Amino acid sequence: MPPRRDQAQDAALAALIAQQFAAVLPNLIAQINQANNNNNNVQCTFKTFNSAKPLTFTGSEGATGLLQWFESLESTFRHVQCPNERKVEFASSVFQKRALTWWNGIMRDRGADVAMTQTWEELRALMMKEFCPRHELRALEREFDDLKQDSGEHRAYTDRYEELSLLCPTMVTPLDKAIERYIDGLPDPVQDIVTGSNPTTVRQAIELSATLTESQIRKGKLFRKGDPRPSDKTAQDKPKDKQTESSKKSKKRKASQNFAVVAQNDQVAPNQPAQPRARKNYVGTAPLCNKCNRHHVNQTPCQKCTHCGRLGHLVNTCRHVIQNQNVANPAVVRAQFPPGSCYNCGDLTHYRNNCPRLVNTNPARGRVFNINEANANDNAAVNN
Repeated sequence: MPPRRDQAQDAALAALIAQQFAAVLPNLIAQINQANNNNNNVQCTFKTFNSAKPLTFTGSEGATGLLQWFESLESTFRHVQCPNERKVEFASSVFQKRALTWWNGIMRDRGADVAMTQTWEELRALMMKEFCPRHELRALEREFDDLKQDSGEHRAYTDRYEELSLLCPTMVTPLDKAIERYIDGLPDPVQDIVTGSNPTTVRQAIELSATLTESQIRKGKLFRKGDPRPSDKTAQDKPKDKQTESSKKSKKRKASQNFAVVAQNDQVAPNQPAQPRARKNYVGTAPLCNKCNRHHVNQTPCQKCTHCGRLGHLVNTCRHVIQNQNVANPAVVRAQFPPGSCYNCGDLTHYRNNCPRLVNTNPARGRVFNINEANANDNAAVNN
């Protein structure tokens, strides 16, 4: 049976062990930290950084593009566990075009070692000064002042607000000013409720306004782009039979209007002469004669009037003969002239009572005599 140790020996042994641990533990911790640093340096190499496919920057993206590049590159730094002293080196490796020319000028003026040893915050400030000039910032500030939510487009309004907040930090400092500026851009029904809730952060105002905007959209008071408006819904809900009846009435109205216009245009004034009728096309087989402009067989001589000497008719159908001889016989005149023409000259634009050739034919003539009573009694013509 082993001898029993007393409490004094146990306490002395514990004190010895604690003294030895206190001497070894600092060296052990230092070795572990050095190993972690070595592992980090091995992981964050240029090859590792490029394998994450960082976003390139050309310098022509504008203020919004620069802000997006900052956010993307910082996300890449966190992903590859990049140390602070190498962020400027890695960030400058993705410069292209104008941005690369600007960075080469910085290294030439300050020296490559000095340019590479600056911090990431200092590089951000230089890039904001170069690629976000004052006139562009003033334009963004004016846009920030006029920024409003377009009906139910809450997501687009919030995204643009956050972008402009980062580009124009002086307009959202302090926090109370940022909250008020966000609430001022909300629609009136949402703005009143959010203001009454007294949010303490911008995130609280964003979440509450998003909930209220969705409620207003469901009630039909706010609309997103592409959503049907109340007028569109009313037109869709209208019965088809009523639409067909209204369309039929409109068609009848249009048809009656068109008919009235045509009838009005076809009316002829009572004092105007009738228009000549269209001559019917020749349906016979005889060829057209170039000499008399009539259709007859080639061997047949052209018809020539022996009274007036014109081609195309004979003396029995001569208008001059009919005018002199057959005026008293209307049946003969109608047989010689086409229907609807003047029985005096054969013109289709007027009738015989309006014929211009008969206006000055046999004009009335008379004489005026100045005689006294004695001469009148002696004149046999007056007494008779």
